[in-house]
Amino acid sequence: MTTPVTPVKDVLDSLARTLQAVVKPRPGGALVDATIEPLPGQVEIAELVRGAVDMTFITKDVRFAGFKPEPNLTPTELGNVITGGQPLGGVTAPAGVNGLLGQLTGSIPMLSKTQVPVQLEVVWTVQDENGNQLADNQWDISKGVPADASSTPQIKGTDIAIAFRPEVAELTTTNPVPAPVRRQLVATVTLKALGKSSDPLALPPVPVLIPTLLIPKLIAAFRHGEFQPKAGDDDGFVFLMVPGASPLRSVDQLKTTLATVQETLTTLKSFADLAAFLLRLDSLVSGITASTYFAFAAEDGVPVLNDITVIQNDLLTNDIELEDEISSMIFMGPPGKVVHWFCEDDFLTENGDFSLKVGPQLFTVIRNLSGAVPVSDPVSDAAGSPLVTVHHSPSGGSDTFNDFLSSVKFE
Repeated sequence: MTTPVTPVKDVLDSLARTLQAVVKPRPGGALVDATIEPLPGQVEIAELVRGAVDMTFITKDVRFAGFKPEPNLTPTELGNVITGGQPLGGVTAPAGVNGLLGQLTGSIPMLSKTQVPVQLEVVWTVQDENGNQLADNQWDISKGVPADASSTPQIKGTDIAIAFRPEVAELTTTNPVPAPVRRQLVATVTLKALGKSSDPLALPPVPVLIPTLLIPKLIAAFRHGEFQPKAGDDDGFVFLMVPGASPLRSVDQLKTTLATVQETLTTLKSFADLAAFLLRLDSLVSGITASTYFAFAAEDGVPVLNDITVIQNDLLTNDIELEDEISSMIFMGPPGKVVHWFCEDDFLTENGDFSLKVGPQLFTVIRNLSGAVPVSDPVSDAAGSPLVTVHHSPSGGSDTFNDFLSSVKFE
C-alpha cells in the first residue's frame, strides 16, 4: 500500500502554474508557431510506502546451549537446546533465569520518491484584440487539430502553426504605415499522471501582432496578348505604372517589392483568395521577367503614351512607343482601386474609354483587349458589379480597345 505525501492532483496543479504559452512569428509575421514551455516530461511523486513487519523471536540468556536463532519456537523443538527453563508453554523456567519469547507484527512508514510521466493536453482559443472570439475565416492552422467546444472553434495540440489573415493596404509614401493588428492566443492546459488530472488552467493571453500586407497599386500593360514576350518576329514589352505617391521608382525596386509580397503570401496559401492572388502575382512576375523591354512611370497619369519610347530601333526602323501598342494588362492593388484608359490623348473620351477595377482577389487581369468590351478575370467584385466598365465604345477608326489606347490615369 502506498500513499502520496502530496496528492497527485495538487502536484499537477502546481506544475501547470509553471507553464507559459510562447509565440514565434515566421518571416512576414502573419504565420506564427505557438507552443507551451517548459514541456513537462516527468514529475516526481513522493509516497509513503507502508512496509510489513512480522517477527517472531526468543531471547537467549547464558542458560541456552545454542547460539544460533531458532527455526521453530514450539516447546518440543526448544527442549533439546535449552539447558535451563524459559517462560514457554509446557516448560518450567528455573529460578533466576530470564529468557523471553516474543512475536511482533505490523507495518512501518518509509518515504519513496518516483518519477512518473506526465501527459499534457492543450486547447487553444483564438481571440481579437478585445478578447472576443475571432471568426474562423480570419485564421487557419497548418499544424494542430481543429476542435469545437460549444460552437467555439478551437485548436488542440501542444505545438500549433496558425496563419492570420492580414489587413491589406496600398504601399504609399503619403500615408503612415498602418499599425499591426493585434490578435491573441489563449492556451488552456491540463496535466495527467497516475490516473489523476489537474484542473484545466487558462494561461495568460499571448499577443500576436499581424503586420498589414502592403502591396503597390500597379498597372502592368503588355504589348502582346496573354502577356507574351514575343509574337512572331515582334518583340514584346511591358509598361509598368505606379502612382506618384508610391515609393517605387524603378523596375528593380518593383521586383524587390513583389518578391517580398510573394514570400509573405507563400505562408498564407490556406486562404483561397490569397492563394489566387499569389498565382496571379507569380504570372505578373513571370511576365516581367520574360520581357526584354520595359517602360516605367511613377505618375498618377500619362496624358500622351506616344511620348514614351519602349523599343529603340535603328535609323531605318521606327521606334516603338506605347501608343496603340497595348493588348493585355494586369492590375493589382487593394480592392476597389481603379485605372482609366482612353483612346485619345489627354484623357479625352471622344473615341472611347473604359475603367478597370481591382477585384476581391487583389488582382484583375485582361488577357486580350480584343472586342468592344474587354473581358476581365475575375469578371465582377464581391457585390457582383463588373470590374470592366466601358464608358464610351471605341470609335474613330477602331471597334476594339486592342492596340488603340493613347492615355491612362489612376482614379
